[in-house]
Amino acid sequence: MTGIITDNLTKASGLIKAAGGGGKVLQIVSATHATEVDCTSTSYTNSNLDVDITPSATSSKVLIYCNLCTSHVSGYYYYLTLYRDSTDLSGGDAQGMLALNSPSGNMKHGSAFLYLDSPSSTSALTYSLFGRSETSGQSLKMCSGNSVGSIIAYEIDGS
Repeated sequence: MTGIITDNLTKASGLIKAAGGGGKVLQIVSATHATEVDCTSTSYTNSNLDVDITPSATSSKVLIYCNLCTSHVSGYYYYLTLYRDSTDLSGGDAQGMLALNSPSGNMKHGSAFLYLDSPSSTSALTYSLFGRSETSGQSLKMCSGNSVGSIIAYEIDGS
């Protein structure tokens, strides 16, 4: 799905152009993935939740929303992070942006987060969700059970 908001004629869609200054939503791009990715590596693995966006100005911000079902066994930590092209946006933190754990039994749950990026670019950008296990051989399933995961990029006017 893509959308560029140009005026207030789009009120029926629920998208309304803000008046004056920055903060306006300039475009929305989304993607989904519905095939389970099983990661047993301690290195970050692509979940195949990827979205491409081309900001219209270097001052634009990009708000990323990710939502997916994950499953894993208890007693171990698992981590999710967001990449812009080949850059880990957690700043290289080994624990990524979101840590997952459960006290007992196998855990299956929804995992979601928001991230506001300032890419300073008008080039095409790819945002991708990656996951990893803290312990080699322990399985983190992303889009668990072939459930639908989604990633949405919102270009925000940064002027």
